[in-house]
Amino acid sequence: MKRHQKYVFSLLAATAMLGAGSAQAAPIIIDDFSVFQDVGFQAVDPVIPSSSQVGPDGSIIGGFRDIEVTGNAALALQSRITATNGVLDFSNNVGTDGSGTIVWDGDDDPTVVDPTGLGGIDLTGGDWPLDRILVEVISADLPGLELNWTIYDLDNGVSSLSRTFSQAITTPETVTFLFDDFSGDADFTNVGAIRLDIDGPLEIDAEFSIIEVGKDPRRRVPEPLTSLWTLAGVSALGGLCAKKKSLQQ
Repeated sequence: MKRHQKYVFSLLAATAMLGAGSAQAAPIIIDDFSVFQDVGFQAVDPVIPSSSQVGPDGSIIGGFRDIEVTGNAALALQSRITATNGVLDFSNNVGTDGSGTIVWDGDDDPTVVDPTGLGGIDLTGGDWPLDRILVEVISADLPGLELNWTIYDLDNGVSSLSRTFSQAITTPETVTFLFDDFSGDADFTNVGAIRLDIDGPLEIDAEFSIIEVGKDPRRRVPEPLTSLWTLAGVSALGGLCAKKKSLQQ
């Protein structure tokens, strides 16, 4: 292969690698619930408390997860949240109306939100513009499941977004919470804490799996630099083909 041919093919190979790197940018995992935790109201201390923290672990954003359960239970463990083997289960027993709060804010008291605990994480992913929280909901056996997100930044900004499901969820689905739909003034590039409140009617049982920050894969476009390299490579290849054809004539 001639030197100019090697140059063009090397250029195209580099372009392909740049494009592949852009396309393979990963989402940010908030929690995959692989770390066990069991919290209930009313508590059965010290075995199953009404609030607790687990960590450190790399599968949790910031390394630590706080869970607290509250409600109107008259007996032990009438409202409960359990994380095990990649599944988070939230349940209210017969005649019980309870709620749960999950907070990702680093290592602290599980009953208090530290708005600076994550140290300023960029949830948009920097050059890779992530734009939504994705929640894998496995099931909810009754209508009325409520999910409320609150984002805190390091400059006292706060944004929130709530959703209530009017129907039971009988097959797993990915629920999307777009950053643009949040109300408030939090800077999603400088996040200090993330809070999820889970609520629902009497006797509801809901299950979730992974929670992550991602984007719509249909909106993936080449980065400007990658596009320029692609154009240069294609132009060079076109010139090579034209030169070869001229010499043959």
